[in-house]
Amino acid sequence: MRSEFAPKFAFWFSWWVVIVLVGIYTGEKLPGRVRWLTVPLGLFLMAYGLLLNALAGKTLKRYGHFDIRRGIRKPERLVTVGIYSCMRHPAQFGSVFFGWGLALLTSNVYAILLAGWYSFSALYFILAIEERETLREFGEDYCRFLEGRPPFNPSIGCLRAGVKALRETETDSTAEG
Repeated sequence: MRSEFAPKFAFWFSWWVVIVLVGIYTGEKLPGRVRWLTVPLGLFLMAYGLLLNALAGKTLKRYGHFDIRRGIRKPERLVTVGIYSCMRHPAQFGSVFFGWGLALLTSNVYAILLAGWYSFSALYFILAIEERETLREFGEDYCRFLEGRPPFNPSIGCLRAGVKALRETETDSTAEG
């Protein structure tokens, strides 16, 4: 099942590499008085994106599989707890934030514009194609899941829900052992 994730990983990784290369090799930097803001904002967005990805991955691993094994696999069951209780696509949303963070770190006008284009195309792909695949996989359960939460949610409360669900299962497994 690893091969299902390879094209998705290649998309995100290539997006980040292109943004960095455009940021380094094109000469249109933002004015100095704006750069002092873009670098810390870029670092914040990258950290936020990594946090979303980590929470999504750990939640899927813990709740989305019947048995815990190493590696990345497609979930065997629909996950509706933790960070998935308030958004449908936290990992992809985190990847978009990470890309924006990279673009802002370069302080390059073209890299920032490119990040906007990539974000739009990635979010469109997620909503137009991945949603259909997931609907085919999980059927009526996913229809109910769609009704209850937006595809993306940047709120801090959503992060808290993700951390809380992971802590609860750690506490449960510690109490059992």
